[in-house]
Amino acid sequence: MASGRGSVLVVDDDAAVREGLLEFLRDEGYEALGAENGRRALDLLEEGEAPRLILLDLMMPVMDGWQFLAERARRAYPTPVVLLSGLSFIRDAPGVADFLCKPVDFAKLRDCLDRFCGRPAPAA
Repeated sequence: MASGRGSVLVVDDDAAVREGLLEFLRDEGYEALGAENGRRALDLLEEGEAPRLILLDLMMPVMDGWQFLAERARRAYPTPVVLLSGLSFIRDAPGVADFLCKPVDFAKLRDCLDRFCGRPAPAA
């Protein structure tokens, strides 16, 4: 994954949700990459420089969000994680910087992006 002030990794097994978030992020000027499960996300983190933010679903096949968080902590990846869940509240989520309910409110997502990534540079 390319580094930079505006790079975001979206980890969600629902292709429609993942692609919708990626499209929104790109429209907002962020570099964005998607992964369908936690295992693929870890592979992407190993392949390149860390993104500025990870948007993480919890319920996924292969490696769920909880397993990803545990492995991320073990490997000491510094990237902040924002959980995405259909649940209204998640208690005791280790290493999580914020939480957004699904369906994602794009105004709240913009606030998270501003906080963790800053505004992307305008296109040249």
